[in-house]
Amino acid sequence: MKRWLIALLVIALLAAGGWAWGSPKYTLWQMKRAAEARDVDALASHVDFPAVRASVKDQLSSRMQGNGEGGVLGALVRSGIADTVVDAAVSPEGMRFIFAAAPLTESEERPGTIRVKASEMRYRRTAFDRFELARGDGAILVFRLRGLEWKLTDIRLPPDALR
Repeated sequence: MKRWLIALLVIALLAAGGWAWGSPKYTLWQMKRAAEARDVDALASHVDFPAVRASVKDQLSSRMQGNGEGGVLGALVRSGIADTVVDAAVSPEGMRFIFAAAPLTESEERPGTIRVKASEMRYRRTAFDRFELARGDGAILVFRLRGLEWKLTDIRLPPDALR
Protein backbone atom coordinates (compact mmCIF):
# COMPACT_ATOMS: atom_id res chain seq x y z
CA MET A 1 0.00 0.00 0.00
CA LYS A 2 2.82 2.38 0.89
CA ARG A 3 4.56 1.82 -2.48
CA TRP A 4 1.28 2.53 -4.27
CA LEU A 5 0.97 5.92 -2.53
CA ILE A 6 4.60 6.81 -3.24
CA ALA A 7 4.18 5.89 -6.92
CA LEU A 8 0.98 7.95 -7.11
CA LEU A 9 2.72 10.92 -5.49
CA VAL A 10 5.66 10.68 -7.93
CA ILE A 11 3.28 10.55 -10.90
CA ALA A 12 1.34 13.55 -9.58
CA LEU A 13 4.56 15.55 -9.08
CA LEU A 14 5.78 14.69 -12.57
CA ALA A 15 2.43 15.69 -14.07
CA ALA A 16 2.42 18.98 -12.14
CA GLY A 17 6.00 19.73 -13.20
CA GLY A 18 5.19 18.94 -16.82
CA TRP A 19 2.15 21.20 -16.71
CA ALA A 20 4.13 24.02 -15.05
CA TRP A 21 6.84 23.79 -17.70
CA GLY A 22 4.68 23.17 -20.75
CA SER A 23 1.46 25.10 -20.18
CA PRO A 24 2.83 28.54 -21.19
CA LYS A 25 4.13 27.16 -24.47
CA TYR A 26 0.87 25.30 -25.04
CA THR A 27 -1.06 28.56 -24.50
CA LEU A 28 1.17 30.35 -27.03
CA TRP A 29 0.64 27.53 -29.51
CA GLN A 30 -3.15 27.82 -29.04
CA MET A 31 -2.98 31.59 -29.57
CA LYS A 32 -0.85 31.20 -32.70
CA ARG A 33 -3.29 28.67 -34.16
CA ALA A 34 -6.26 30.92 -33.34
CA ALA A 35 -4.56 33.90 -35.00
CA GLU A 36 -3.72 31.89 -38.10
CA ALA A 37 -7.33 30.68 -38.29
CA ARG A 38 -8.57 34.22 -37.59
CA ASP A 39 -10.60 32.79 -34.71
CA VAL A 40 -11.04 35.95 -32.66
CA ASP A 41 -13.12 34.25 -29.98
CA ALA A 42 -10.45 31.62 -29.32
CA LEU A 43 -7.74 34.27 -29.27
CA ALA A 44 -9.78 36.56 -27.01
CA SER A 45 -10.22 33.75 -24.48
CA HIS A 46 -6.50 34.14 -23.66
CA VAL A 47 -6.69 37.90 -23.01
CA ASP A 48 -7.67 39.72 -19.82
CA PHE A 49 -9.04 42.77 -21.63
CA PRO A 50 -9.67 44.99 -18.56
CA ALA A 51 -6.09 44.48 -17.37
CA VAL A 52 -4.60 45.13 -20.82
CA ARG A 53 -6.74 48.26 -21.32
CA ALA A 54 -5.66 49.64 -17.93
CA SER A 55 -2.02 48.93 -18.72
CA VAL A 56 -2.10 50.67 -22.10
CA LYS A 57 -4.02 53.67 -20.72
CA ASP A 58 -1.54 54.06 -17.85
CA GLN A 59 1.41 53.96 -20.23
CA LEU A 60 -0.13 56.45 -22.64
CA SER A 61 -1.05 58.92 -19.93
CA SER A 62 2.27 58.65 -18.07
CA ARG A 63 4.22 59.24 -21.28
CA MET A 64 2.10 62.09 -22.57
CA GLN A 65 0.57 63.93 -19.60
CA GLY A 66 2.02 67.29 -18.93
CA ASN A 67 4.99 67.18 -21.26
CA GLY A 68 3.24 68.90 -24.17
CA GLU A 69 4.83 66.53 -26.66
CA GLY A 70 3.47 63.72 -28.73
CA GLY A 71 1.72 65.57 -31.53
CA VAL A 72 -1.81 64.41 -32.27
CA LEU A 73 -1.54 61.37 -29.99
CA GLY A 74 -0.36 63.52 -27.11
CA ALA A 75 -3.29 65.89 -27.65
CA LEU A 76 -5.71 62.94 -27.67
CA VAL A 77 -4.27 61.60 -24.42
CA ARG A 78 -4.43 65.01 -22.74
CA SER A 79 -8.05 65.50 -23.86
CA GLY A 80 -9.15 62.04 -22.69
CA ILE A 81 -10.17 60.83 -26.14
CA ALA A 82 -7.38 58.24 -26.14
CA ASP A 83 -9.15 56.34 -23.32
CA THR A 84 -12.15 55.83 -25.60
CA VAL A 85 -9.91 54.72 -28.45
CA VAL A 86 -8.08 52.23 -26.19
CA ASP A 87 -11.40 50.89 -24.88
CA ALA A 88 -12.57 50.26 -28.44
CA ALA A 89 -9.28 48.84 -29.74
CA VAL A 90 -8.44 46.56 -26.80
CA SER A 91 -11.61 44.47 -26.96
CA PRO A 92 -12.86 41.41 -28.84
CA GLU A 93 -14.63 43.74 -31.27
CA GLY A 94 -11.43 45.70 -31.79
CA MET A 95 -9.60 42.44 -32.51
CA ARG A 96 -12.23 41.54 -35.10
CA PHE A 97 -11.70 44.89 -36.81
CA ILE A 98 -7.91 44.51 -36.76
CA PHE A 99 -8.12 41.02 -38.29
CA ALA A 100 -10.53 42.22 -40.95
CA ALA A 101 -8.50 45.33 -41.83
CA ALA A 102 -4.94 44.02 -41.61
CA PRO A 103 -4.16 40.94 -43.68
CA LEU A 104 -1.59 38.62 -42.16
CA THR A 105 1.26 37.09 -44.14
CA GLU A 106 0.13 34.29 -46.43
CA SER A 107 1.92 30.99 -46.14
CA GLU A 108 4.16 30.21 -49.10
CA GLU A 109 3.79 26.45 -48.53
CA ARG A 110 -0.03 26.52 -48.52
CA PRO A 111 -1.55 29.43 -50.46
CA GLY A 112 -4.76 30.72 -48.95
CA THR A 113 -3.61 30.11 -45.38
CA ILE A 114 -1.89 32.61 -43.15
CA ARG A 115 1.13 32.27 -40.90
CA VAL A 116 1.94 34.16 -37.75
CA LYS A 117 5.66 34.96 -37.57
CA ALA A 118 6.69 34.65 -33.95
CA SER A 119 10.36 33.87 -34.49
CA GLU A 120 11.41 37.38 -33.44
CA MET A 121 9.73 37.00 -30.03
CA ARG A 122 11.73 35.78 -27.02
CA TYR A 123 10.03 33.72 -24.32
CA ARG A 124 11.15 34.32 -20.74
CA ARG A 125 9.70 32.86 -17.55
CA THR A 126 9.90 35.59 -14.88
CA ALA A 127 8.05 33.84 -12.04
CA PHE A 128 6.04 30.68 -11.47
CA ASP A 129 2.84 32.55 -12.36
CA ARG A 130 4.24 34.91 -15.02
CA PHE A 131 6.04 34.80 -18.35
CA GLU A 132 6.86 37.35 -21.01
CA LEU A 133 7.25 37.50 -24.76
CA ALA A 134 9.67 40.24 -25.77
CA ARG A 135 10.26 41.70 -29.19
CA GLY A 136 13.52 43.25 -30.31
CA ASP A 137 12.04 46.76 -30.31
CA GLY A 138 11.27 46.62 -26.59
CA ALA A 139 7.59 45.64 -26.75
CA ILE A 140 6.71 43.03 -24.12
CA LEU A 141 3.60 40.88 -23.73
CA VAL A 142 3.10 39.77 -20.12
CA PHE A 143 1.09 36.65 -19.31
CA ARG A 144 -0.10 35.73 -15.84
CA LEU A 145 -1.59 32.55 -14.47
CA ARG A 146 -5.31 32.98 -13.73
CA GLY A 147 -6.54 29.79 -12.10
CA LEU A 148 -5.17 27.09 -14.40
CA GLU A 149 -5.12 29.30 -17.52
CA TRP A 150 -2.56 31.76 -18.81
CA LYS A 151 -3.93 35.18 -19.78
CA LEU A 152 -2.33 38.14 -21.51
CA THR A 153 -2.57 40.84 -18.82
CA ASP A 154 -0.15 43.55 -19.89
CA ILE A 155 1.26 44.97 -23.09
CA ARG A 156 4.34 47.08 -22.42
CA LEU A 157 4.85 49.48 -25.26
CA PRO A 158 8.35 50.03 -26.63
CA PRO A 159 10.14 53.04 -25.12
CA ASP A 160 10.02 55.01 -28.38
CA ALA A 161 6.50 53.92 -29.42
CA LEU A 162 4.96 57.38 -29.04
CA ARG A 163 7.74 59.50 -30.52
